[in-house]
This record gives sequence, C-alpha cells and structure tokens, in this order.
Amino acid sequence: MRIIFLFLSLILLAGCNNQNSNDKKSDSSSAISVTDIQGNEINLAKPAEKIVCLFDPSVDVIYMLQAQDKLIGIPAETYFDSELYDYYKHIDSRILNKELATPGSNELASLESIIQLNPDLVIAQQLPESVIKTLQGMNIPVYIAAAARYEDLVKEMKDISILTGKAERGEELITYAKNKIKDLEERTALQGASPHKSVYFTWANGRIFSTAGRNSMMNDCLDLAGVENACPFEMDKPNINPETLIDWNPDMIVMWNDSPDLFYNKKELGGITAIKEKQIHNLMPMFYYNPHTFKSLCAAVAIHNWAYDSKDGTNEIKEILAELYGTETSEKLIKYL
Repeated sequence: MRIIFLFLSLILLAGCNNQNSNDKKSDSSSAISVTDIQGNEINLAKPAEKIVCLFDPSVDVIYMLQAQDKLIGIPAETYFDSELYDYYKHIDSRILNKELATPGSNELASLESIIQLNPDLVIAQQLPESVIKTLQGMNIPVYIAAAARYEDLVKEMKDISILTGKAERGEELITYAKNKIKDLEERTALQGASPHKSVYFTWANGRIFSTAGRNSMMNDCLDLAGVENACPFEMDKPNINPETLIDWNPDMIVMWNDSPDLFYNKKELGGITAIKEKQIHNLMPMFYYNPHTFKSLCAAVAIHNWAYDSKDGTNEIKEILAELYGTETSEKLIKYL
C-alpha cells in the first residue's frame, strides 16, 4: 500500500511540474519579450523586480530610467573604482553604505553568488556561455548589452526600459537624445563650408598614444560634436607612435581625465597645432561624460563648445543631466561637476 501511495504521489508531483512549466511558457509567450545584441530572446511574465546588473553602463541606464529600486546586485568595481563610487554614493544610500551585493563583474561573475540572490533578470556585457546556459536553465533570463555604438545605446535603453516596466520613461529619454543630436547638427551646420576641426582623443591613465578609431563609441561622440576624428584607422582603440600624431597634426586634443602636461612636456610634439595653440581639453570627472551611455551627449556638447563656441558648456551639461536623471537625482550629481 505504501508503494502505491508513493507512486501516486510521484505522478501528482510530475503533473504539477508540467503545469508550472506550461504556465511559464504561456507567460513568456504573452507578456514581455525583447531580443539582445547576441540574438538571445528574453521573456518575462511581468517587469523585472530583482535585477543583477554586472555592466556599469547598463547600471547607469537603470538609474536614468528611475528603476534603481529594482537593483539587487551591481558590478564589483562600483565600490572600489572612485570614478563610480564617488558619484553613485550621492544618489543611492545602498551604494554609500555598500549594501548592494556585488557578485563579480561580467566574465568574472560568480555563478553561485548570482543564484543566491534569486534575481528575475541578469544584465551583463560578457558572461561565459556555460554561465548563461546554467542561469537560463534555472529560469533566470540573461540580457547581454554592448553599448559599443550609438545605435546600441538606443536599442539597450529601449530594451531595458521594457524589461523594467519603464517603457514610457525610456521613450522620453530616446526622444530627448534624438532632439539634442538634431540641435548639435544644426549648430555644426552654422559653421558653413569651413573644414571641421580635427580632434585627437586619448584615453586615461597616461596612455596618450592610445586613441579612438573610426569603429568606436568615442568616434560616434566626435561625430555628434561636429568635429573630425584625427585618427583614420577603423579599429576601436589603436595605439600609435609620436611620429604618427605629428603627421596627423590635430587642431585640438581631448583627454580622458589626464593632465595636459603629458603633452606639453614632450618637446618633440611641440609643433602640433593643438599643442602650440594650447587647445588641449579634458573630459573630467569621467562619470559625467561616459561615451557608453546617453551621457555621450555631455561629452559631445563639451567638445563642440571647445571646438567652435569658445565658451563653457557647464550649464548646458547640467541641463542634459537633469533630463537624463530627473531633477532630484541630477541636483545631487551636479554639485560635483
């Protein structure tokens, strides 16, 4: 009799499991669905409420969407990278007090730590295929973001807004960005037939001979600013030598959080127009000019003003931040601009 009872119990349990599986399939086919940059379809029965986001530009998107209350896990570098922590701490007390979990970062993410958080959505830039498959097998959807080109920014803003139930806010931000780009294009057109200024961009941490090629997000940012990228190479981040920079002879140099003295102290570069005319400018603090987010608008405005308007663009940048983050959050941020 005991054996018969156990057998019947197993049949009942199997039936329940099949029903749950069918329910999930029904939910996923009729509710929220987006496709990420890798072609993976992400299905949710309802907007995500518990998000582990391991890619900082996507964390920023979530704050712009005003969906930060859904975050339960963030990239590990948020707490030890001062360019992140020193700003996020002013807009989220959980980051100030280091209360949000940090289950690694992208390919270094801890599968066990993610599972323990029991999220209903994971967002990352890079994850091992085995980790993605394991999470998907546990009904934890994984959205892969890129933020590599401007088109990616628009797509990922739209996708994440849908996944978080903030579609209306996402459309507001996308419309604002498109209008701002149109405004920049009109301002650039006022320069008439005169050649656009050529700009050499250099990355941070003393890497003055590491630049942005034509196939990069920073190149998109320079385009938005209405200037010409001095680098003709297609690759994302080419390294060059001093002779190449001298040959390019840019009108202006834009640095990423470094001292202009790195150029001024090199006598062999003294003949370059940007150096002779002291046209070296700095995008800092980096948090406000991240080209892998809609804050690329801030970078574009700053560069455009340096190149053509000869004026401080701080007030315009504050206006952009107010649109991107909303009044309350932006007021906390612009104090440190």
